[in-house]
Amino acid sequence: MALGLKAGYEVADLGSLTQAGVSSSEVTTGLDLAFQVTVSDIGTSVTIRLEGSVDGTNYFNLDESETNTTLTANGTYGYALSGCPVQYARLRLVSIDGGTPTVSAKVGSM
Repeated sequence: MALGLKAGYEVADLGSLTQAGVSSSEVTTGLDLAFQVTVSDIGTSVTIRLEGSVDGTNYFNLDESETNTTLTANGTYGYALSGCPVQYARLRLVSIDGGTPTVSAKVGSM
C-alpha cells in the first residue's frame, strides 16, 4: 500500500548509503512528500538528489531546476515538496568529496 493512503501521515525508511548510488524506493501517494536526510562522518561534502518516478523504473530529479543539493556538514536536513505527482520516491547519493560518510534517508507522505 502506498505511503499516505492510510489515515494521517506515514514515514518509510529508505536506508543508508556509503557510496554513490540510490536508496531503496517507496511507493507514495504523490501528494505531499517530506524527505529527512541525515549525514554522518562527512569529509568535505556529499551531493544528493531527491528523485521521483511515475513508473518505478525511470527516475528524475524532483528539483524543478534540475539542481543537485550539496551538504557540507554532519546533521539532519529536511526537504518538503508539495504537489509532487509521483508514485515512487528515493534518494540518490550523487557524489562524495572526502571522508567516509553515511547518508541515511526517510520519506514521509500524506
